[in-house]
Amino acid sequence: MPTKKFKKKYGDRKWEKTELSLYNTLERIFNYQQTALIDAISFSSENNCGIFKLDFSIAGENKSAKTSGNCLIFAVSNEKALIEILLIYGKSDYSKSSETQRIKEQIKENFTEYKKYCI
Repeated sequence: MPTKKFKKKYGDRKWEKTELSLYNTLERIFNYQQTALIDAISFSSENNCGIFKLDFSIAGENKSAKTSGNCLIFAVSNEKALIEILLIYGKSDYSKSSETQRIKEQIKENFTEYKKYCI
């Protein structure tokens, strides 16, 4: 997980708590699927695999997950029982108008196994 930027910005302690919280959330991801914190970027019922965006806040910061602008992009393969973290970024990394397109471009460039979901 690309964490250097977050560690530098928020400090080791806050980021470590946040990172632990993210892992715990992903372990229980099926409980969160119907919440406003998760958005589907792409899903294939044929392959039973999808790419999702999870909004999160930094531990100790008084911001909600939605307003913090921090997002984690992950892939879920129900067939393989696998959750893979693909990207993590803050609100200053992408403009809102091109966010989904930029995410898809990053996935195409860096995760060839998920390229087919980014059409």
